[in-house]
Amino acid sequence: MSPSPREQANAAVREFLSKRDWSAQTPARKRILVAFLRLAATNGYNSVSMRTLGRELGLKAPSLYSTFPQGREQIVAESLLWFTHGFARDLLKAVQETPCAGDYWAALVRFHVTQQLSQPEADLWNLLVASDRVAGFLGQGLREELAFWQSLHQEMYAAAAEEMGLAVTRQTIQAIFTLLDGAARWSAWDGSQAQLESVVDHGVALSRSLLEVGAGTRADA
Repeated sequence: MSPSPREQANAAVREFLSKRDWSAQTPARKRILVAFLRLAATNGYNSVSMRTLGRELGLKAPSLYSTFPQGREQIVAESLLWFTHGFARDLLKAVQETPCAGDYWAALVRFHVTQQLSQPEADLWNLLVASDRVAGFLGQGLREELAFWQSLHQEMYAAAAEEMGLAVTRQTIQAIFTLLDGAARWSAWDGSQAQLESVVDHGVALSRSLLEVGAGTRADA
């Protein structure tokens, strides 16, 4: 029996994750990446210099450069990749045991909305990728890897839609991503776990409505 669309999508994500081995990431490098993402998400990407990053970490510039010899550009690149792979890994864990396409779709949306609301770095990732389309400040290799992940992420949604019997277009998937990426703007989340569950459920319902309108039919899954 050939693998289902969901199984194929999951396998593609696993292959993507296998291309990089983060197990050897040192505590020092991880600490710098975490600090950069936190500062950039809180204060703005352009506000984070090697000096402000060093001040946040209690380190002198030579210590930062000894870990990242290429400086800020190397930190930006590695932090984006590190966040991307962590997101992909955790997303795969969230969906791989779902029993049917409808539950798979819901798990995708729940993870997406939760990340957008509880992890400011997710908004930073979206901002940097969108800004790069205009300014082109990320390296070509990094740009291609991030774009490839975006295509895999969208394919997971497309696979679920296919198994639910919905002929979905790429434009519809992109519209759903715009909705989910903007969760912080439409949810008015108060920061509580109780309301988060309600917001996530709403996100699932909204995404299914968009999916079904885009496909021109109602889903039974």
